[in-house]
Amino acid sequence: MTDVSGAPRLLCVGDMDMDIILRVPKPPGPDQKVDGERVLQCPGGMAANVAVAARRLGMPTRLLAAVGDDAMGAEARAALERERLDLDHLAVRPGAATFFCVIMVDDRGEKSLVKALSPAYLPRPEDLTPKAFDGIAHLHMTFTRHDLALRAIELARAAGATVSLDLEAADLDSSGGSVRALVEAVDLLFLSAQSRPAVEAAIGPVGDRADRTVVTTMGDAGARVERGGREVARLPGHTVPVTDTSGAGDAFAGAFLTARLDGADDATALRFANAAAALSVRAYGAQTGLPDRSEVGAFLDARTPKDTHA
Repeated sequence: MTDVSGAPRLLCVGDMDMDIILRVPKPPGPDQKVDGERVLQCPGGMAANVAVAARRLGMPTRLLAAVGDDAMGAEARAALERERLDLDHLAVRPGAATFFCVIMVDDRGEKSLVKALSPAYLPRPEDLTPKAFDGIAHLHMTFTRHDLALRAIELARAAGATVSLDLEAADLDSSGGSVRALVEAVDLLFLSAQSRPAVEAAIGPVGDRADRTVVTTMGDAGARVERGGREVARLPGHTVPVTDTSGAGDAFAGAFLTARLDGADDATALRFANAAAALSVRAYGAQTGLPDRSEVGAFLDARTPKDTHA
């Protein structure tokens, strides 16, 4: 069982933001206008979402991200402090506006988003220090600048930590070379079914190395785990009411990492993460619907365990 009061074991490096969520019938096309309803303003960002997901499940977690020194940044920091995240190494950018996203959620709960980037979008390599990695068992990165990612991996390895990366198709550069170097340096790779074909077209097969685990999320179809070119676990998705799919993949990653750090095998971690992701879509906002451990347990207890296969 996770020690909820201990020093951080998981470090998440990447983005945090504020999300402005609009409910729309459908996203507008070129030269179109649609009526929308502002639903919520709440913290988001992929790295922050993973950190909050893990923390709610009981994993002591540190977040290393960047934020502006404006009112929006103060609101985001206060919300994450209430989640009991370790923010001691958060980079605050004087005079910078906090990174935010406008997220449009349609009638099916599917999202489209616009990122309003700023100098506070990501931490810089110089924001990463060996002290931030003290006692850390695992580093998780959402895709970041290559120099930042390589510095984070260097410090994680020096601290004896394992490393995971969440990679999206939009993260690929034109050659794939620098992305390939990052993928080769990690122990665990998270991909979506939408991003995987583009990633493999750019850098080649990602699931064929014996010492790297690849987790592919497939939306309603569930998720699968591979190692050494072999599928070691697969589960279908859960049928649940959907309000907002924002952050479901982050919820999955945070839960999977929590279970693995607790010593779970691939199949057990997959089942746990699948349930956490299903629960996360019940409310507007990437972090609003993230479950705690008791909610995941009750959700699983109410359903017949699904078989995995090797």
